[in-house]
Amino acid sequence: MEHFRRHSSAEESPSRLGRALSRLTSSRKTSPAREVGTETDEHTGSGEDVKGPLGLNLLNAVTEPLIDFVFVHGLGGGSRKSWAKSSNPYHYWPKEWLPEDPDFNCVRIHSFGYKADWGEKTGSVLDILDFARSLLGAIESSPDIRRSETKIVLIAHSMGGIVTKKAYILAREDPALKDLANRIHSLYFLATPHRGSDLAKTLMNILKVSYGQKPYVTELDRNSGSIASINDSFRHVAEDLQLWSFYETVPSNLVLTSAIIVDKASAHLGYPKERTSLLNADHRGVCKFELPTDSNFRTLRNAFVTTVDSILSEVSQEALETSRPKHSRLVELTGVSEPQVDDLSALEDIHVIGSCEWLTSKRLYASWRTPWSGSRPIFWLTGNAASGKSVLCSHVINDLQEQNLRCSYFFFKHGNAVKSTVAGCLRALAYQMARSDDTVLRRLLEVQQDAPPWEHWDERFIWRKLFIGCIFKESNHLPQFWVIDALDECQKLSVLLTLVAKAPSYLRIFLTSRSTPEVEQGLITLGPLAEHYRIQREDTHGDISIFVGSRMDRLPVGDAEGRTRLTERILQKASGSFLWVSLIVQELEQAYSEEGAEEILNEMPMEMNKLYARMLESVSKNGRATRLARSVFMWTLLSLRALALNEMQFAIKLDTDETVHNLRNSISAICGQLVCVDQSNRVQSIHQTAKIFLMGQKAYPNLVLDEQQSHNRIAEMCLKFLAGNFLKGPRLRRMRSDSSALIPDAEFTDYVCVFFSDHLQKCSSEDSTTWDLLSEFLDSNVLPWIEYLARMGKLYNITRTAKNLRAYLKRRVKYLAPFSPLLENWINDLIRLSAKFRTSLTISPSSIHILIPAMCPSDSIVSKTYASRQRGFLIKGLTDKTWDDCLARIDYPAQQTSAVAYGDRYSAVAVSDGTIFLYYRDSIQAKSTLSHGERVRTLVFSSEDKYLASGGLRKVVVWSPESRTQVWAFDAVHQALSLLFVNDNTALAAATQGNFTVTWNLQEGLEEKRWQWTDCVHTSAAQQKPHQAPGKALFSPNYTILAVSYRGLPIYLFNIETEFFIGCCYREANNVSGGGGNHYIVDALAFNPSPEINILIASYGDGELVVYDLWSTELRHRIPDVYVHTLACSPDGRTLVTGSSHGTIQIFEFAGAKGEKLSLIYRINAYEDGIRGIAFSSDNVRFSDIRGSQCRIWEPAALIRNDLDDGSQSELSQAVTLGPNSVGMLKGPAEAEITTICRHPFEDFVFCGKQDGSVIYFETNHATQRGVLYQHAANIGITCIAYSEQRCLLTTADESGRVLINKVMVSQAGCEVVNTVAEIRSTVSLTGLLLDPFGNRILMRGKRSAEVWTTEGEKVGFSIRFIHDDDDTTIISHPLEAQHFILIDRKDVRIYSWANALEIQPFVEKTEELSITVIPPSPAQGRDLQLETWSDLRADQQSSHFIVNLLKGSPSSSPSAALEVWPASRISASNPYNPPVPLPGFDKIAPNIRQIIAMTGSLLLFLDMDLWVCSLDVTTFALPGHAAERHFFLLSEWQSSIRGFIVGYMPARREFLVAKKHELLVMTRGLDFAEPWFAT
Repeated sequence: MEHFRRHSSAEESPSRLGRALSRLTSSRKTSPAREVGTETDEHTGSGEDVKGPLGLNLLNAVTEPLIDFVFVHGLGGGSRKSWAKSSNPYHYWPKEWLPEDPDFNCVRIHSFGYKADWGEKTGSVLDILDFARSLLGAIESSPDIRRSETKIVLIAHSMGGIVTKKAYILAREDPALKDLANRIHSLYFLATPHRGSDLAKTLMNILKVSYGQKPYVTELDRNSGSIASINDSFRHVAEDLQLWSFYETVPSNLVLTSAIIVDKASAHLGYPKERTSLLNADHRGVCKFELPTDSNFRTLRNAFVTTVDSILSEVSQEALETSRPKHSRLVELTGVSEPQVDDLSALEDIHVIGSCEWLTSKRLYASWRTPWSGSRPIFWLTGNAASGKSVLCSHVINDLQEQNLRCSYFFFKHGNAVKSTVAGCLRALAYQMARSDDTVLRRLLEVQQDAPPWEHWDERFIWRKLFIGCIFKESNHLPQFWVIDALDECQKLSVLLTLVAKAPSYLRIFLTSRSTPEVEQGLITLGPLAEHYRIQREDTHGDISIFVGSRMDRLPVGDAEGRTRLTERILQKASGSFLWVSLIVQELEQAYSEEGAEEILNEMPMEMNKLYARMLESVSKNGRATRLARSVFMWTLLSLRALALNEMQFAIKLDTDETVHNLRNSISAICGQLVCVDQSNRVQSIHQTAKIFLMGQKAYPNLVLDEQQSHNRIAEMCLKFLAGNFLKGPRLRRMRSDSSALIPDAEFTDYVCVFFSDHLQKCSSEDSTTWDLLSEFLDSNVLPWIEYLARMGKLYNITRTAKNLRAYLKRRVKYLAPFSPLLENWINDLIRLSAKFRTSLTISPSSIHILIPAMCPSDSIVSKTYASRQRGFLIKGLTDKTWDDCLARIDYPAQQTSAVAYGDRYSAVAVSDGTIFLYYRDSIQAKSTLSHGERVRTLVFSSEDKYLASGGLRKVVVWSPESRTQVWAFDAVHQALSLLFVNDNTALAAATQGNFTVTWNLQEGLEEKRWQWTDCVHTSAAQQKPHQAPGKALFSPNYTILAVSYRGLPIYLFNIETEFFIGCCYREANNVSGGGGNHYIVDALAFNPSPEINILIASYGDGELVVYDLWSTELRHRIPDVYVHTLACSPDGRTLVTGSSHGTIQIFEFAGAKGEKLSLIYRINAYEDGIRGIAFSSDNVRFSDIRGSQCRIWEPAALIRNDLDDGSQSELSQAVTLGPNSVGMLKGPAEAEITTICRHPFEDFVFCGKQDGSVIYFETNHATQRGVLYQHAANIGITCIAYSEQRCLLTTADESGRVLINKVMVSQAGCEVVNTVAEIRSTVSLTGLLLDPFGNRILMRGKRSAEVWTTEGEKVGFSIRFIHDDDDTTIISHPLEAQHFILIDRKDVRIYSWANALEIQPFVEKTEELSITVIPPSPAQGRDLQLETWSDLRADQQSSHFIVNLLKGSPSSSPSAALEVWPASRISASNPYNPPVPLPGFDKIAPNIRQIIAMTGSLLLFLDMDLWVCSLDVTTFALPGHAAERHFFLLSEWQSSIRGFIVGYMPARREFLVAKKHELLVMTRGLDFAEPWFAT
């Protein structure tokens, strides 16, 4: 961080300051009066101007402030007057001198003024408290200070010091100002009367007679109670402050005498850390100076610099501590960990000092570099190949950085997996902008919380999400610069140019490229936005001369004349090509004589391809080295990223079985200088033109590289590597070195793991060798491969690999007879593994071997291949045989769903009573609910989710999802059929059943436009003017076209911008004006949102799906018998999802040259309620549908596709479209969920209560349901359950408060209800049941109280009232005293008797008050952290020797949680209360515990925030090597939609129980897998 670096010491700075101010001083010393600087010189203005304004005044602003100085004057002073020796502006040193001092370049400076003029003739009611409040309020309300995180330094003179002390005390006492108080770093006191002044009484008497009372003067008296009170309070809060006190040493001239106003004793506080210093000045002179060289000023200034250095040191450390996690999140968001520093450094090495200046000296360039000059924002430099464009780019980057301008850059590289893509470019630029601008970083990190993984992003999503919706939204438009090199090597140049054309004008973009037809078209596209300059030969003439001159001492020339002559010869033949000159110079360096140099110049061809051919000829003639050269060429030209030297060495070994040492020195000779090693030790071709030549040349057959065959060879070597032993062994152990064998470099392993599938995709599909090797790898080493990617933080490559494998399979399938679905199954499994287990793999990469195969569906290829090979972790009760495309189901039991919408961060579902449920995008837990007031028909989010609009029959409402408030409500005479936010979210457009559109201004809340679209339709023979209400109406996403359908009529298309009727879309060739019945009933409409695909999709009542061209209105494609009732296009325009009235979902892919055809790729068959609506997520891989009273969230693997643009072009046309997969869903409604569980003590059976009121039981050996024991009232959910072994009593309570106590006989054959013992009716819904150890008493608890009853149904004693809510109160049976139970809340531990429900002995000594809360889960988890299943949680504590309690606080409590542990013996009725056992580090553990599972012996089992089941032995926790451990994880879909996770533990079997919807899972050997647990 440059602004943290000190370039000089404090002692050196005054001289630099003097030099910096010398020009100011000399210019201002134009008269003796100014030199003297008296109060009566010519600069004296009005009294108010000299005194200075009141309030907080900004004197100096800096670009990146880290510190705020606030100057506070004293008695009789002013915000300017106290700090200036005269009225001369030059003497106002806080404003004039400090900003010119380089040591204060990060300090923002303010001065504060208040009414303390004792000379005013009127009295005053103000006192020091008033002044302090005014100062504090001014600082708090200052936008500059409030919006930043600067440290604050208060510098006060005289009474101002007392005012600042009081202000600091007030800030410390106000909880709302805690953050502000923490920012105050230092206080400077200049002659402050901390203990009052003897002269104050004299002044007070004078004022009493002459001017009236001034309370603030009275408070300065030596015996003032106000000063004593301030001092007493200040010493308690000043511990963390840096204090500087300066005292006067020169008496002040008074009326009749002279005296020290504030003596030394009163001017310093006497605190241990206080720094005290003298100033050789009187009371007024301690803050007024003649020149910067004044010794008093230097003393004060050096003290300021010490404070600045101290703050910068602290800020630097804080920044380091906070920047790492922020940087990690930024990397996670963008997939970029650093800019292209290596590429830039390599170009800087080539750059010769003095070259490239011709560009930066041009007026065009200087105008472009000046943001507000009115020049065009884009500077596009074009030139011939090898004309030095990339080096010019590096020069521009350095020029911008030297000017302290914010510059981000990117170098395109053809063929590179990342550096050739628009998406890679945009992610790199976003990363760099965030690294250089904290505001951009903060905005991006806000996006990161809810953003999908970056590997799912295409360039348009990145532009919309990161730039339009985030970076470009910054209101403080500071100039930003982009430098982008080699646009001609970009894969989708037209797309990039379309995006940058929409960039804001303050973004200045520098582009370079060769002149190609696509570039010329791009220049036309940008039009007036771009300033185009083509490099001329004379531009580079000087640079080439400089380059040749820099190497002249190595060339065979003797004198100046010879140098000149040689330079001119080179320039004549160079034709402006730097590469040609560089290669010639290398040749000339090998010559020994001028004649030899002349011969080389004569032989060297001027055309680059001929030069390359000459160089390649020497390689071809090199005999044995040819094989090595061919291998180097193959890896260099076709690798997806440049290989390092050691990687290349190993790759050559794999390819040729030859070990090459000293490759750095020999590679140029082997390859004829066509390949080089750059500064980062990576092997590159010398230029892109050389790469093109080598890939296309046919003149030297032994060096010809067939691209497809070469990819085939590389893929074969990569697969052999992956299928071999390199990834085997105990979890990627380090390979032992062997002197006789070449050890694979870690980087090469990384290359193979990341890019093997890219080569496979590009290779020949006919070759069976690669197919067999791929099968071998998948069958043996795919799990170690996944572990490796997880450890390297590159799990996104799993999905990328699956995409590539799918592209490969499409080409390979025609050679497979019969077709085997093995690879297709692997593709689907890899996609599922990445999506489902990504978080868990990130936490524990090794879980892929033991845990994850056991959690995969039994028919998945992962389970079939690997689950049976390990004999560890096992889950009984998993009934899923195949992957479920449905991620989640959300039920609305009493309502019907009516509308659904997806935004970037949120999703929304509306139900029939007008309620709108708002969710975080990846959550199924409602964030909030909104009430529309009537049934909602339409929902739509604005871009970036700024607004949500809901439309009903009679009104349209606009909401703010962030604040969950209504913004506007508009009455609608006719129902809105379509809603769309337009004009950058400043307006909302609606198409209504009244045949008109209406637009509302969202800034003023008023209707601004209405258009009757039928007015532009004129009845003719071809069409008739519609008069009835439309059935469907839909805006195109770009708000240019409106499509409207009517019963019995064709579809009408209108141009919204011109209010013009485009035409009608007919299904039949004869354009009849009428049509009957169902022929023209349109059930659904959808526009393709891609700008390149101009089509409309319509679904008709007779089952046909039809595609129309938007501009010609012609029918382009039709599919019969689809029967679709709702349509949704993915945001990228690649996929169409349809929903039928039978619940069937079909996924189509847009195909054809113009995307006008539909190809079915996936079908989900269901026999349930019809689908009413479908909405796509912004990442294109997820959608939601609504049906009946349910919303379902889907993520089919078919939505993960590959962009085949980079595939083997010779075979793409031959690729076979794989047949659509069909999957079936269960018929009928879902079974009721399990809501509570308890195990039988023998652990053979588990009793469960369900949402429908039934009580069932499972046997644990096979985790199967055995039967229904009994039933509460239908559909009244069971809330809690308990079992007594002694009396065989099963007790259950439901939502209505009804409690049933039944005697249950348990045998090996099963469980059977003998009789009902009692029925109890509670007036409140119960949250927990607790049976006493003998089965005679039962404690029933509600939200605010508990009651004890006998198991025969009689109440015992009085109700026990909770001081706090249910979540803050824990009740368990005493583990050692069977006749007692224990109640624990925030403040107390109390013991009660089971016999009479009375407290045994109130504890006199209370626990120390706790302020407790819990860290909320991420939106992706979407769970409110409630204390789970009280009865389940306590059951296992009864036999434990320890009692554990997890306290979770309210939102108003401090952000921490408390985990309390007691030995059971320490809580006794006969002994006073003992506090919990203090265990080191527990404070760090508690906030990361989601819920406690059980306490068995001394082992605490808990579920952490990442859903891992963990353990902690409380007796050994503090010992080295005995930390908490994680064992296995739960899947988020296992949680109950009502009660979170329902988890139990069976200690005898060491097995875990988890309720999964209506099923029970039993985890066996779950504790066998153990890793150190770190709170994440």
